[in-house]
Order: sequence, then C-alpha cells, then structure tokens
Amino acid sequence: MGGSVELDAGGRFYLKLETGRMEMHLVAEGLRKLATIARLIATGSLLDKGYLFWDEPESNLNPRIIKTVARVILQLAESGIQVFIATHSLFLLRELHILQSQQFAGLSARYFGLERTQAGVGVRQGNTVDDIGSIAALDEDLQQADRYIDTEMGLPAEASPEER
Repeated sequence: MGGSVELDAGGRFYLKLETGRMEMHLVAEGLRKLATIARLIATGSLLDKGYLFWDEPESNLNPRIIKTVARVILQLAESGIQVFIATHSLFLLRELHILQSQQFAGLSARYFGLERTQAGVGVRQGNTVDDIGSIAALDEDLQQADRYIDTEMGLPAEASPEER
C-alpha cells in the first residue's frame, strides 16, 4: 500500500504515507480492502478468530497487486488461519496454484465449484482446481482470446475453427 494504517483518537482510519495522511474513504477501493486485512493482522483480530472469509479478493486490483494478495492468502493459511475465498478471477486461481506448487507446497487446499442445475445449485469439490469441472472464467477467457485473434487476423466474428 506504500504506507501503514492508523486509527486516530476519534476512531477514523487513515493511510499514513511518506507524504502525509489520507483518510481511508479517499483511498482506492482495492487498497482499502488490503488496509482492512493489514489492520486485522496488526491488531491480532484475525489471529484470534482463526479464519477469514474473503469474497472476491481480486476485485478493484490490478494483476501486480493480485499476485501480492495471493501470497498474503497463502501466508495467512501457512500461519494457521483457515482462509475461504470466493473468486471469479482466473488470474488469482492460477497465481494461487503457482505459489502453492512452488513455495507453499506444504499447504493443503480444497476447491469448490458451483454450477446451476435443473435441481438448483450443484457443488463439485476436490483437492485441485481440475477436480471441480469446467471453470466459466477459463472458458470465457479462451473464447475471448479466439475473438481477439480473429480481429487481429481480420476474420469475421463468426469464423469457424477451420478458417482460423
């Protein structure tokens, strides 16, 4: 974040930077989210609870910071905090996988995939991301890549695989 989080006597949060203090409500949404996590860690509040539920930790963040968030999630897990995340970000999923396979191999993970079915919401689970079936974010990413390549090659929007 480039600074630290502080609380004044009136109960207001600030991001303390080298250049001065900034009221937390003026800080970008993604950085406010990180400041909250930093504050929970600094005060020990997170450690007392033993778990963290974090919905879309990647929202409002650029990929460089998402990489840091992935590392923080795994460091929290390594310190004994059970972390539950919900994400639509293929980038975050991949970064977690990369870090877990390279630097956090001792951590275990459980993946859950939700999908609409005629009976309601179906749940698939497993020890790897491959165990949960199709990932909509991956499917859409690949389809977009195909459309992008088509525009670069001057192909019509509905080009068949043979035309590519």
